[in-house]
Amino acid sequence: MATPIPENRCVFSLDEVVRATAARVTQAAAAEFEGVGSDSRGDLRGKLFVALEGEHFDGHRFVADAVHAGARGVLVSRDVRVDEQVTVVRVPDTLDALGSLARAHRRRWQGRLIAVAGSAGKTTTKNAIGAVLEACAPGAVHVTPGNLNNRVGVPLVLLGLGPLHRFAVIEVGTNRTGEVAQLARVCEPDAGVLTLIALEHTAGLGDLDAIEAEEGSLFQHLNARGIAVANADDARCVRQLERAPALLKFSYGNAARANYRIHARKPLGADRSRVEITPRDRPGFAVDTSLLGDAGALAVSAALAVTEGVLGEALDARLFADVCSRMELGEPGRLRALTLKDGTVVLDDTYNSNPASVKSSLGAAWEVAHGSGARLVVVLGEMRELGADSPRLHQDVAALVAQNRAAAVIAVSGDARLIAEGAQARGIPAVFAEDADAALACALALIEPGDVVLVKASRGVRAERVVEGLLASKGRAA
Repeated sequence: MATPIPENRCVFSLDEVVRATAARVTQAAAAEFEGVGSDSRGDLRGKLFVALEGEHFDGHRFVADAVHAGARGVLVSRDVRVDEQVTVVRVPDTLDALGSLARAHRRRWQGRLIAVAGSAGKTTTKNAIGAVLEACAPGAVHVTPGNLNNRVGVPLVLLGLGPLHRFAVIEVGTNRTGEVAQLARVCEPDAGVLTLIALEHTAGLGDLDAIEAEEGSLFQHLNARGIAVANADDARCVRQLERAPALLKFSYGNAARANYRIHARKPLGADRSRVEITPRDRPGFAVDTSLLGDAGALAVSAALAVTEGVLGEALDARLFADVCSRMELGEPGRLRALTLKDGTVVLDDTYNSNPASVKSSLGAAWEVAHGSGARLVVVLGEMRELGADSPRLHQDVAALVAQNRAAAVIAVSGDARLIAEGAQARGIPAVFAEDADAALACALALIEPGDVVLVKASRGVRAERVVEGLLASKGRAA
């Protein structure tokens, strides 16, 4: 499920690299580079290789491999030995320098950039915005699959901006204080979207007030003509929207105060839903989409709000409905419905998990099960990086399982044991599995044909193995 890094061929002269990064040239050879890369296993012909360092890796160890792969220059933070035909540029911190190069490239690009932040729903919202913009400006939208949303991913996405792109949609993530602001300074957004403020990565971010300040900092880094767009159903998002120093402000959601109000929604079978949206001051209309539940409706309404805000005009309702119906906006691991040969519906939501996204996904899963008269079986893995709050938050999930009338629970790994215990205390059959392989064995024994099965966990649990195992055992319906 690793997200592919977008290719780039953005040209930098050596002088531009030095100006952007305040670097020191320790070996001058090539004076121009055709692209920037950080993976020595990739195509580095003519590129500048950035030797990134992290807790578990050090790109300096692979400088020779990068040169062998065709790198014309290397950007490093310590002395290295390379062929005299390779330029060597030294900086104090290569990660900072990568961000600086990306910012320089973004500044010389002439398009408009939308950044999406929040505790949950970022990737789906980013994809929805990208799809609607693409319908309005075919071939002119830069949006990448997956969630390249950290201090490595965001710069590499920005470096993929090309001369034909008029718009870019970027996801901004965080797991420590100050990261959203750092990334906003790199991407310099014209528009910012805040999807939700809820408990996430509390081990690195702290309490809910601290998370609000962290996510809300995106709005503080909008440019002078910026557009701020926020989820009207979340009071903290609304508060940050009110504080935003933006030229234009829009909200979306179920709340009556929303500029783009979700008037109604309903599931259409296992893998589609209908959403009725009423933009302020004009008639509402309905769209069909592959996005499920309340989170899917929010993503669709956010896409309408952002696109109209950026374009400065109302979209044709038929065009918007058409793009929503035609495009598969979901991605593997993000609440994607898979129907098996025996009628079982697996909702693959295995990419990541936190309390807010579990609540949303359970609600969507119940809607699908209820609509078809099926049993709901949930496979819920541990929600990680929650620090001291982890036991309490896992216990809270057991209550959500009961509220959404799950028929059975398989809890996977670590503190998820508390979900199983809480479910059992509420009279719901539940088992605990130490890992994903054990959970698959439990699922194969427990699931009945026609069940709706939600599989959700933090990335490290590897719950996609449960989905893969069910597909291999039962086969996917044609």
